[in-house]
Amino acid sequence: MANIIIPKQEHRDHAAAVLRSFGVHGRGTPEQREAAEIIAARTREVYKEGKR
Repeated sequence: MANIIIPKQEHRDHAAAVLRSFGVHGRGTPEQREAAEIIAARTREVYKEGKR
């Protein structure tokens, strides 16, 4: 069985906001969603580092 990561609602909302910021309306393609998730995750990491 494959490992499946289920993101928190906050993470999904952030990824959706990233998609909207790039002009994607609706769900977007799988590639666009993956890119948005990566951008959102990296943004969270940088924000955490800045708070230290």
